[in-house]
Amino acid sequence: MIHCHGIMLQPCEAEQADDHHRIHIGRMEDEYYVRIDHDMTKQHYISFIAGASFDRCQIVKLYPEGSAEARFRIGSVQKIYYYCNRDGMFWLDTVKAVAERECG
Repeated sequence: MIHCHGIMLQPCEAEQADDHHRIHIGRMEDEYYVRIDHDMTKQHYISFIAGASFDRCQIVKLYPEGSAEARFRIGSVQKIYYYCNRDGMFWLDTVKAVAERECG
């Protein structure tokens, strides 16, 4: 069980990224630069962005009124997960997204 501020969190199924939670991924040297087009108000914001591979996870905690962006080392990221406090968890395959961006 995972608790946050004394509240037990329920398991969350990640959905594929949608147009209301648009994510942009680019390469900058040996890192992925991740930016999400999303309001960052106190009522509606992205809580974290995580870069996950088969054996590790890098998490960047975000805060209301900040920016929804993060950097992750390329070699250890296969998927990006991010959590909207109102709409839930989303994911995107980084390798596929970067390949489509570079080819398209």
